[in-house]
Amino acid sequence: MAEHAPEPDGDQWKGERVDRWIRQSEGLERQLEPVSDVLFATAGLRPGERVLDVGCGTGPTTRRAAVAVGPDGAVTGLDVAAPMLERATSVDRARGSAPITWVEADATAWGPPGALFDVVLSRFGVMFFDDPPAAFASLARATAPEGRLHVAVWARRSESDLFAVPLSVAMATLAAVGAPPPDTPPDDGGPFSLSDQTTVSSLLEAAGWNDVQWDRHRIRLPFGGGLAPADAARGSLDFGPTRLVTADAGDTLRDQVAAAIGRAYESHVDDDGHVVLNGTVIVVSARRPG
Repeated sequence: MAEHAPEPDGDQWKGERVDRWIRQSEGLERQLEPVSDVLFATAGLRPGERVLDVGCGTGPTTRRAAVAVGPDGAVTGLDVAAPMLERATSVDRARGSAPITWVEADATAWGPPGALFDVVLSRFGVMFFDDPPAAFASLARATAPEGRLHVAVWARRSESDLFAVPLSVAMATLAAVGAPPPDTPPDDGGPFSLSDQTTVSSLLEAAGWNDVQWDRHRIRLPFGGGLAPADAARGSLDFGPTRLVTADAGDTLRDQVAAAIGRAYESHVDDDGHVVLNGTVIVVSARRPG
């Protein structure tokens, strides 16, 4: 079942950005499955619980939560991007899992009629809020007393080879050919905006959460779900900050960057010849007061 809330603000999750994510969703899900593993291990979902999955995308974590809480539970997947939810609703949930409600809305403005959820869950779905204090306060109001928050976020960009390796190679390649230096995204902005423990703890406490916990995990992530160096390098041009710094490069220069990244990736392969890079992920947990 899908629901619509008024005026979700999904401007940054429209058009080519969403189309690209959907095209790459199967590989991205294999890449991010180790992140789901640590998130769900921390969350410890129990049968019968009511779960809200924020920034659910095409729904892999939503469906996993539905399996964990079983037929006596309930799960809601929340996302601003209608095409993502359309893809999510096209996938059947597993037999014996909880019913799933899909909601198109921005967490900042959306709120159910009461504190309906035992657990708020998110895998990389909470770092892009336009108004983080308002969004986390809205999620707190939607959570029952003693309810739990468990969200996976990225550490600073420099702490993850997944981002740092291709970005550093791209910047060096651009500089070597005398290309105008692109604006480099900040190390703690965008997807890395919740990487500071003190800032995040203060943010959550002000929004109505307490007992904030901070668990860091260094995880090996198969790029694109399992790609050889040349394919992974080409994929890097459509991924993260490397995509941003090469966006204005011509085809020839992009080919040079991809070739250089491919050579760098040759020292980051597993026994199957697939690129595997370390990523540093933080699982932030908190609780609603009783």
